[in-house]
Amino acid sequence: MVNETFDPILTEEEYRAWIGISAPTAQRQRSDGSGPPFVQLSERRIGYRKSAVERWLDGRTINRVGALISARQAPPPSACEQDGRAS
Repeated sequence: MVNETFDPILTEEEYRAWIGISAPTAQRQRSDGSGPPFVQLSERRIGYRKSAVERWLDGRTINRVGALISARQAPPPSACEQDGRAS
């Protein structure tokens, strides 16, 4: 049986265009861990699962100014959060 779920992988360019950020900002997000998880497609190419970007955006959705905690201030995610399982 074929898996009915399709989760497209966005290129870096598609991700940046969707979110509206520059290449240096995307690179900084990957380096400091402040962006969505990414997939190492080859030695020189990365991609972003659309569902992972959507979850990342959901986590950054706020309803008041100053409510978003910067990546440097936020506590590290638990092992369960990192692999997608609830605690």
